[in-house]
Amino acid sequence: MSSFIRLIPAIFCISSIVHAQVEVKFNAATALLLIPNAGVELGISEKHSIQLDVLGSFWDEMPLLNDTPFHLSQTFLEYRFYKKEGLQKWFIAPHVGFGMFTLQKPNYLILYDYYNEAAGGNSGGGLPNDDTYQSGRVAFYGLTFGYKKKLNTSWSIEAFMGLGLSQSWYKGYKGIERVDYLVDGYLRPFNGSGEVLIYKGGLMVVYKLPYVKNLL
Repeated sequence: MSSFIRLIPAIFCISSIVHAQVEVKFNAATALLLIPNAGVELGISEKHSIQLDVLGSFWDEMPLLNDTPFHLSQTFLEYRFYKKEGLQKWFIAPHVGFGMFTLQKPNYLILYDYYNEAAGGNSGGGLPNDDTYQSGRVAFYGLTFGYKKKLNTSWSIEAFMGLGLSQSWYKGYKGIERVDYLVDGYLRPFNGSGEVLIYKGGLMVVYKLPYVKNLL
């Protein structure tokens, strides 16, 4: 009996999920660059939802980034607040995310870099003028802003952009040679950086799964 009582919260959770609005989506904008980005959105009320989305890039040489590597994986979990019922129109969503990367930092996406500016540098601009790149992992904490437009009962399109604080730990390379900063004559195990930047966005094509009920 006690085991059944402990299962009650899980039963209510599953019951709410199978009665919820579920949408699957694919980013048409990143697909043009052969970078898949897909997500699943689960409605938990008329104006609130939870979304999980993932992105992966597998370029060994990216033409838009000085032909340097562009290997990237990102996973985001966000809680969405919509203006209109049915998960439509304008929305805002706090999120957290995690990623792994091997790429050349695109400086034009950086909005604010405290450490670089404190050292007298400039966080803006384009890309470095060499073939250096960084490899490591990163955590994201920020907000997604967007607008979803319903096309018919099954399909919608969604424009969105995500920005916030990124905290990364990485090693610097030029080819296969480490080019990190030296500390007392030795390479650092990892470098660290933190910036406010734009790190996700695009145009999602959204499909609403057929409504499922009375599964339990």
